[in-house]
Amino acid sequence: MSRNVQSRRPFVSGRASASAIVMSALFALSGVFLGSGCSDAEDRPATWSYVYATIIQPNCTTSNCHTPPASTAGLRFDTRESAYNYLTGRICETAEQIDPDLEADHNFVVPFQPEGSKLIYLLRGEEVRNMPPDVPLPDVEVEIIENWILEGAACN
Repeated sequence: MSRNVQSRRPFVSGRASASAIVMSALFALSGVFLGSGCSDAEDRPATWSYVYATIIQPNCTTSNCHTPPASTAGLRFDTRESAYNYLTGRICETAEQIDPDLEADHNFVVPFQPEGSKLIYLLRGEEVRNMPPDVPLPDVEVEIIENWILEGAACN
């Protein structure tokens, strides 16, 4: 008995398949996002909330450098508030200086002065070590942090 075996060729018609439409749409959207200028520092907010959530937290705590178990250099960045306190020497909610007798050059961030902020030198690798040590931050992310410092390093 002979069996009529049909070709296993997928159904093709004048219309595109649903998966092809979805893939085309995703490809087009990725081009919009990549080509929209989001890679420029000016297109991103220079706020502490953005800096912490998109740069500090994923790059400084996930590598186990500045977390409670490791606390490299005694710095903990596991919360938005503790990272702000360590970097600026100020309390996040009030922007009050933690130790008024502490000189600005002891802080990693000097508000309004990115060129005077040790954090920028560490991120650019202009100090002994480059931070983060495994993979340096892209220049655009360092520029966002510089803009945040230039605008006063507020806890916003």
